[in-house]
Amino acid sequence: MLVETEKVEHIATVAASFDWSWTEEDLIPLCDALGWTGVVSRTKRTATLRTDLSAAQSQAYWRAWDQGGIGELIMVVTDQVNANDGAAMQLLRGEYDTLVARLETVLGPPHTIQRGPEPKARWDRNNLVLRLYVLRGYINLYLVNPAYQEWIDTPDDFAAY
Repeated sequence: MLVETEKVEHIATVAASFDWSWTEEDLIPLCDALGWTGVVSRTKRTATLRTDLSAAQSQAYWRAWDQGGIGELIMVVTDQVNANDGAAMQLLRGEYDTLVARLETVLGPPHTIQRGPEPKARWDRNNLVLRLYVLRGYINLYLVNPAYQEWIDTPDDFAAY
């Protein structure tokens, strides 16, 4: 299983110091800062970026936010393992723990961390929320617009109904 440990640390370092506007104008400067090739395709609501990641997919996906700007940039940073294979998933969760430890050296301790079969860690910064997940046999890295994250975190007024 390929795990992009050094590249994840590099992405986190660059993203934490990047001058985010959370608009499409960030796409090219971010790709340049990360050493990525650039934008492969773009629609009104999404963009696909060609990265230097080798695991599973070599692309990152940027999704727009209904309230304006960019919501999040999503990338897969490991090869996929069979989510039904307990030993493989245990190995994947071990690699996730290694990534969390590496990101702690760059970003400090996570704002929140959840253990269990699908662990999650989240670092909240002024200009960026970084989330790391184990989901469906992959480890996923999300770079999130803090305003979008706040909107997601706000309880739905209709949730009680």
